[in-house]
Amino acid sequence: MVSELLKIKKGVTAVIGGGGKTTLLHTLATELKEKGTVIITTTTHILPSTIFHNVIDDTISLPRLSEQLSQHKCICLGKQTLNGKLCTTSHTFDDLCSVADYVLVEADGSKHLPLKAHLDFEPVIPIESTQIITVVGVDCVGKKLEDATHRCDKACELLACNKEDIITEKMVAQLINTENLHDKVLINKCDSVKEKTTAELISGYIKTECVISSLLKGEWYVSSN
Repeated sequence: MVSELLKIKKGVTAVIGGGGKTTLLHTLATELKEKGTVIITTTTHILPSTIFHNVIDDTISLPRLSEQLSQHKCICLGKQTLNGKLCTTSHTFDDLCSVADYVLVEADGSKHLPLKAHLDFEPVIPIESTQIITVVGVDCVGKKLEDATHRCDKACELLACNKEDIITEKMVAQLINTENLHDKVLINKCDSVKEKTTAELISGYIKTECVISSLLKGEWYVSSN
């Protein structure tokens, strides 16, 4: 299970980066609800879940939230926004941990791009987080930085390169190492042997343990590097 490879603990886990955050959250929740109750939420914006029960929390009390968890095992929690997305819950993360075993937080936005650099106010990681997972899509490699990177200007600053430069495996790792926001890295979208080889090359430059995955195919393993 990917939750075991990432060593997900009870409490708050923040997921940042690009290239499959929401899919990772849903995959983790599917696994973890067999062990306890799970809340999926955000410190930014997420779409309502198409898999789990959504709870719009403008007025919901903690006892009622606990009842929802008892009934559904996993819920997606947030305030409704005008565009139909969910934003940050009105409950504290300590409150959420008092009623749920696992709280999984999408703590970043990436405009659906596989690579993300972060401005000073990003990511929005709860101070209660016990673990931070950076997700990156292997499909960024071989593309222009400007075509595959959210906050491209910041990435150029950190990497000392130009937005027209082609992304290499070493550049991906350098960005992740330089920002140093993570406890573990998940390199996603590794759907072929070639993409897995590329992911292994990236992981060889990263200073912390990496999990290589194809979340859509349900495949994952710890990098050999």
